[in-house]
Amino acid sequence: MKVIRRHFPELGIELEQLHAGPVVVTCIPDMANVAWPAKAIFAGLSREDLEAAFRRSPAGTVDPEGETVALSFNCYVIETLDYIALIDGGIGDGKERPHRPAWHRRETQFLQTLSALGISPERVDIVINTHLHADHVGWNTRREGETWRPAFPNARYVVAETELAHWTKVHEASSDGNTLHGAFADSVLPIIRSVGFEAVASDAEVAVGLRLKPAPGHSPGMVVVSLVSGEGEVLFLADAVHHPLQLGDDGIVCNFCEDPVLARSTRIGLLGAAAARGTVLAPYHFPAPVFGRLTAEAASFRFVPLDIEAAGQPANDPAINNAR
Repeated sequence: MKVIRRHFPELGIELEQLHAGPVVVTCIPDMANVAWPAKAIFAGLSREDLEAAFRRSPAGTVDPEGETVALSFNCYVIETLDYIALIDGGIGDGKERPHRPAWHRRETQFLQTLSALGISPERVDIVINTHLHADHVGWNTRREGETWRPAFPNARYVVAETELAHWTKVHEASSDGNTLHGAFADSVLPIIRSVGFEAVASDAEVAVGLRLKPAPGHSPGMVVVSLVSGEGEVLFLADAVHHPLQLGDDGIVCNFCEDPVLARSTRIGLLGAAAARGTVLAPYHFPAPVFGRLTAEAASFRFVPLDIEAAGQPANDPAINNAR
């Protein structure tokens, strides 16, 4: 496998692409490299903890002075000879998120970025929601007038049955209809009422080489996604790990994990297996570079990004296009 960084001058962005034979995986951050208050995501971290995390984490991902950690919100597009799949739907545009100001009524270049890759919304075959939190389902839908419609009208929308059942029950019992910061109403219900979700087992095979794996704890029915090609496995981590600092201390659990004990157990199991197998990881919340493997260090792990080729070359560079 190799990673190429493609430059899109018309959009003013660069994207990382993982090439595994005929399979190409592109990371599209719906929001990139945000300085997030550390205690807002890891409440138990002291200043001393942040200093220790700074020393062991990738450069620029921990700021002890500002008491922040860097987060991205990475959607992944998989292009194979048989299908195009989107893993997670980010925050989305035009969503009412008054309690999350950075997510509120956004206008971004997400669809234009897909277009620059040669992918129209109609060409997407599969959308997988690893779980239904607001920052993973936003691009399930886009507004047409006053109506939220599927952003990818020809896609199979796939979610674990356990996850969908849990949040449907929560929403039906809610008094204000604001489940998941409003995401259930504008990004989940419109799918249920139109094309419908394909609610599957947590270990279902979704397409050739594309399989879900159970990863509960952060959310009751969360899954990670495994892509297997002739060159090995890529594991899309969803929210099993939120930040590289967790790799060095398995006791650090995200504030938003519904079952912290189970979330920790899930994370330890996934990371141990990935390190042992040399699996390439594609984390949801890590800032770039995003594709890498784990090395074991005593009782912890270190994320080692894959080498990146052709940094900064234009997207229409023949060498890059021929590599695909």
